[in-house]
Amino acid sequence: MQKHYDLTVKRLQTMKGSLKSLHYVDRRPVQLTSFAAPGRITYAEAMKGTYQPIEIGHNFAPLWSTHWVRVEYQVPAEWKGKEVHFLFDAMCEGAVWIDGKPMQGLTGGVINDPWNVTRPDYQLTVSANGGESGVLYVEVAVNTLFGVGGGGPDVEHVVGWLRKAEIAVFDREAWDLYWDFVVIADMAKELPEDLPRRGQALRVANEMCNVLRLDDRSTWAPARAMAAEFYSEKNGAGQHNMSAIGHAHIDTAWLWPLAETKRKCYRTFSSAVRYMDMYPDYKFAVSQAQQWEWMKNEHPDLYERMKEKAAEGRFVPTGGSWVEMDANIPSGESFVRQFLFGQRFFEKELGFHCIDFWEPDVFGYSGNLPQILQGAEIDYFLTQKLSWNQFNKLPTHTFIWEGIDGSQVLTHFPPADTYNSMANVKEVVYSTKNYKDHENSRESYLLYGFGDGGGGPTTAMIEQLSRMRDVDGLARVQMRAPKEFYQRLTDDLKNPVKWVGELYFELHRGTYTTQALTKRNNRKSEFMFHDVEFLAVLAMLKGGRYPTDDLDWMWKIVLTNQFHDIIPGSSITEVYDDAAVDYKKVLDKGCELRSEALKTAFATDDNGKNLLVVNTTGFEREEVVELPEGIESIQTSACGKPLGIVSAPSYGYAVVEPVKETARKVSLMETEAGYELENDNLVACFNKGGQLLSLYSKDAGRETLAAGGVGNQFVIFEDKPSNWDAWDVDAYHLETREEIAPAHACEVIENGPYRVAVAFDYKISEKSSIHQVVRLSATSKHVDFKNKVEWHEDNRFLKVEFAFDVRAVDAAYEIQFGHLRRPTHFNSPWDMARFEVVGHKWADLSEYGFGVSLLNDCKYGYSTLGNVMRLSLLRAPKSPDPMADMGTHHFDYAVMPHAGSLQQAGVVGEGYRFNVPMVVKRTSTAPAVKSYFAVDNPAVVIDTVKKAEDSDEIIVRLYESFGARTSAALHIGLNVAEAVEVNLLEHEVAEVKVEDGKIILPFGAFQLRTLKLKVK
Repeated sequence: MQKHYDLTVKRLQTMKGSLKSLHYVDRRPVQLTSFAAPGRITYAEAMKGTYQPIEIGHNFAPLWSTHWVRVEYQVPAEWKGKEVHFLFDAMCEGAVWIDGKPMQGLTGGVINDPWNVTRPDYQLTVSANGGESGVLYVEVAVNTLFGVGGGGPDVEHVVGWLRKAEIAVFDREAWDLYWDFVVIADMAKELPEDLPRRGQALRVANEMCNVLRLDDRSTWAPARAMAAEFYSEKNGAGQHNMSAIGHAHIDTAWLWPLAETKRKCYRTFSSAVRYMDMYPDYKFAVSQAQQWEWMKNEHPDLYERMKEKAAEGRFVPTGGSWVEMDANIPSGESFVRQFLFGQRFFEKELGFHCIDFWEPDVFGYSGNLPQILQGAEIDYFLTQKLSWNQFNKLPTHTFIWEGIDGSQVLTHFPPADTYNSMANVKEVVYSTKNYKDHENSRESYLLYGFGDGGGGPTTAMIEQLSRMRDVDGLARVQMRAPKEFYQRLTDDLKNPVKWVGELYFELHRGTYTTQALTKRNNRKSEFMFHDVEFLAVLAMLKGGRYPTDDLDWMWKIVLTNQFHDIIPGSSITEVYDDAAVDYKKVLDKGCELRSEALKTAFATDDNGKNLLVVNTTGFEREEVVELPEGIESIQTSACGKPLGIVSAPSYGYAVVEPVKETARKVSLMETEAGYELENDNLVACFNKGGQLLSLYSKDAGRETLAAGGVGNQFVIFEDKPSNWDAWDVDAYHLETREEIAPAHACEVIENGPYRVAVAFDYKISEKSSIHQVVRLSATSKHVDFKNKVEWHEDNRFLKVEFAFDVRAVDAAYEIQFGHLRRPTHFNSPWDMARFEVVGHKWADLSEYGFGVSLLNDCKYGYSTLGNVMRLSLLRAPKSPDPMADMGTHHFDYAVMPHAGSLQQAGVVGEGYRFNVPMVVKRTSTAPAVKSYFAVDNPAVVIDTVKKAEDSDEIIVRLYESFGARTSAALHIGLNVAEAVEVNLLEHEVAEVKVEDGKIILPFGAFQLRTLKLKVK
């Protein structure tokens, strides 16, 4: 015959379909009854339901509902010795339950491809007795792996459509023949044209077609012998090695709420355990300790089965974190707790320590993450998300990632560019070809299985990989757990590339801003923990309780809501409804715990005549504050509360008598054009439209705003990204800038001597408005802007901008335990890609000798181009949550000009002060001043004070914030018996010397250090 490659490949595809039809050779109906459950109920509750007969064609409804189906089956006597499967497809998710236990997940056809059924089968028996009967239950969840969206107007009539429910004889011989043929046929199609092995695969597959007669089993063995001979031809020693691991990447919430995620977990995990009984080499990796804990608490039998397989090294914990958290928004201390809670869970429950951080689907990675990983005893990092980059692709898949402090972790991007590989020949070939480091490494990782919505690997995937273990023409593929893969990678790697700084993701930049309330609640919760833990330590030293149990459940809620589809703002409405309830529980309990600790530590007295001022930050403070009711003052706030100037030392307190006079004053002068606010540090001039026309720094002796420029200008942009509505903001949005009209009303509401304030009202549209209060206090270095926004827009993006008289090629942005610099220009594609970036409490634009900082209390998105700095305030995407950000919002920001650099001006400390109010209470105790913890070097920040996890010792966490090598003395106002340095898991690293109540500590740039103190 003449060569006819295309026609032969078509022949092979036809044969694949014909062979697949042989898997089930005899089928019998089952008897079905169903109970429409009132919600996601337990098995025990389901057994109490009233079951009604149903038939094929039944439509389970409505969307998101749960139905329990009782399945009664009778195995025919003639099926004796046969393998029997139960087949079920309701175009949605489900789980098989037997004797009250979840045994395996079921996944029906998907909305846009209804005949692609991924997991419809459950093995009832390997060898039937014949004549036996049985009962099982199917818990039907009327949603797909990806929620209920994306199916068009008839989705409710597709999801939940019962298409199949039967038992069938499974032909294992036909199954094995099918996969023998599929892998060879796929090699004939997918291998490069110039590779000899492609032609050999084409020949063997074609000869198998010539030999096979589907209705003649005697032809099957010769065909399989041809395949066996082909598979026996092995690779050379230099072939690429591909480790493979089963994976499901179950999003802790996304297009479904947390309650559904719990069910996705037991559907997925029960399937994985079951497949391990069927395939001795099968391994499955599960990150996110939260998901393990759900199984422990709610499905203890399944959890024990998971633990048994974990002990065998097959059901493998990985990642070391509580959830796969967003790596932009959470604070540094939140990062620490993610690993503290995650690693401790795995070590306590499974005796397992994770050496890798597993985050394949997160939207960029903080430049200080390597240091935090090292502190959590993690040496390796895995993601693939940057393969999605919009403009620039990283030139490597395996490299050393170096953080802002110099810490390093070995990083691997699986070259399949997915964490949901189908484990077929096409993806193995692509992964090998796409790997960018062949000159340095012969090892890569393949993550396979249905993911995002769970499910995990199918038997089809496992069968294909088993045939690709070592066959000439393909990379050697073997199932390996992460630890084994990373050891092989480390041993094999030569001269790796180094990447320094953040791993910026060139997509999903809108996630710095979307779902503003959730981000605000996260920030407020983080600082609530900060305060409560410090105050509870003081209470504990006075004989009170440290609320460990309460803090544990509260932290777990906040850490869970830092998952990379919750806090970024990319989930459905129900997720944010649940999050709001969760945060309220946490913040309410936090207020209760703070009050309890204050009473124990300081003996507060609502009738006391003196003032107790508590400072929970590491910076000395003197500020104008609102005083408790009943304290006399020469000024009251706009809401009628007395005002006063108070001070307190670092991590300490002061008890003072109220003072009615002040030498520090602020003034407000109303002019025909507007308002002039002045204190010892600043002069700020506003017009009556709310624009900041001038901001003069007395310390620097110069104007802050550019000639002809203004500040506090609200601007709005059309925000219609080409994809991923809640996730993305595209560069072209900058071309649609519109200025919000000047304020239509203004009023002086406070007029010194402690504080002045002017209120402005703006109209955004017929539906949206801003009420803003501009404030300047007698002691402040910055002008504050307090905002209440009614927001009811569609696909619009609200920002506020300032045009500064500063020239700088880069701007600084605070990140976790440090800061980094990003360009203020679009010189290169890498620069332009950073048109929207993430920052925490502040961003700073400085030239030599002068600069300006923009502070905030709950925002994360910034954009600086040239001398114009913008703070991103609110978005209005419509998918996946059509109600995203609709409603009332509260947020504050401030502008702070300064002489010198941001380090010299104390910008880091101002960020803490702006976010952490001092606590002011009444007390009857005598005047006193005391600091419990302080440092003598402004570069070093005491970030956290808490009780140790396993003792009553005290943890103190500090970091160098300037980006310089230095040393500092930690002064301790307690009787410390001994001290040790520990890592972030609180494992001892080294002894430290305590002398005269202080500890001398050297620091590298942005170095994070943690001490454990034993107090007498």
